[in-house]
This record gives sequence, structure tokens and C-alpha cells, in this order.
Amino acid sequence: MFKNNEYAANAGVVNGFPPAYSRHQHACLTLNMTDRLRLIQFPTTIIDIIRQTILNSWRQGIQKEKTYAGAYEFKFKGMPWYGQGAEAVESRFMMMSVLSALHHQGWYLLMSTDISKKQADKDSLIFQLGTPPPPTLFFSVSFNELDKLRLIGAPPELIPAVQQIIGTSEIQREEWVYSQAAYQFKLRGHPWLGSGEEAVTSRIKLLNLLDCFASYGWQLHATVDMSLGHDGSETDTWFFRRIQQ
Repeated sequence: MFKNNEYAANAGVVNGFPPAYSRHQHACLTLNMTDRLRLIQFPTTIIDIIRQTILNSWRQGIQKEKTYAGAYEFKFKGMPWYGQGAEAVESRFMMMSVLSALHHQGWYLLMSTDISKKQADKDSLIFQLGTPPPPTLFFSVSFNELDKLRLIGAPPELIPAVQQIIGTSEIQREEWVYSQAAYQFKLRGHPWLGSGEEAVTSRIKLLNLLDCFASYGWQLHATVDMSLGHDGSETDTWFFRRIQQ
């Protein structure tokens, strides 16, 4: 069974075969070290698209690229998987752009999975090839430090909706941060380190956020462990999609 049911519903490959530009139906994207992205079994056309996507969405650019044990590796300037401050927002915007580019080329995300026992490892993303979908919009949600929630690339109408779901009494401060690249809510307490009742109430809030996003037509696309964290702790970043209307 597909973790992402959209592939089963919409891929509809012709005669059971993927498009002719790839001899593989499955491919993998891995986030490595603090500054590398590897593409495994993607065709050259996709590698070229991802290269341009990185250059358009990661302001520090690419330091070098090479083939690596059967994969194609991009080494970034900077450290997107260890990013702090503005770089943490920019790395998520870049990943959102990469996911969007792959989705629009018909590479449907099946799962983001942890298949490594290495300390401070990150997820591997597995894709399956199908027919390209209609134009689709993306945004992401990140959980930062112990008490911050950020909306990155979200449409403006979601900001008051999130305010209402969280509740003004639970918001200590809110503002645009990093040149208005993200809208940040600083919450009361430590919801991402919560124990006891706080561990339950924080998850209720997140379920209510999912309900809210769904009411606006947004579907969860991926949850990705993509950061080492400044203190070794990590939380997933959530990515959402909606067919452009």
C-alpha cells in the first residue's frame, strides 16, 4: 500500500509503464552530512532540473557536484542541514522547491524513511514515477527550538487560521522573520519538549492544524527529518501541497 495515496489515485501510467525518459520506476533522494544532497536512480533530465532548482532557491549556491557510488551528489555552499537562523528557513524553502520540482515531473513521493542507524542521520525520500500532476502549490511548517512554529511559503489566509487554532492565550509573540521569509509563532511553554499533559495538548493542537489546513484544501505531502539541530535534537519539517486553483 502506498504511504502517499495520491500516486495510486492520479499517477495512471500508460499501459503500466512509466514515461520513456527513465528506465527506473523508483528513485531516492538522500540528505547527507551537513551539506550534501544525493540523487539515486534519477535520470539525467531530473538531475539537470534539480541543479537549476537548487540554484534558484539556495542563495549560497553549489560548491561542487560529482557522481558518487552510483548516485549523483550536490555539495552546497553553506550547511543547509545544520542551518540556524535565516539559513534554517532557506534550507526548508530549498527542500520545498526540490519536492515541488520532482512532483511536477511526475515523481510521486512514496515515503520519507529513516533507514540508517548512524547518529544524527536524516531521512531518505523514496519516489515512484507516474504521469505529471496538475500545477501544484507547496508550503512548509517547521518546529524550531522548544517553542516556535514557522510557516514558510504559506498563503496569507492561513496565518489568521493558525492564530485561531493555537489560541491567542497560547501565543507569546508572533511576527515575520528573516526578511519576511517565514511567519513565526512563539508559543507559551515548551511544546516540542513537552511531557505529561503538555505532550498530549501539543499534539491535539497539531491535529487541529491538520484539520485546518485540510479545510483549505492542503494535503500533507511529506514529513522530513532534514536537520541536525543545534543541540543534537531534531524535529521533522512538514510539507503540504494543494492543486493550484
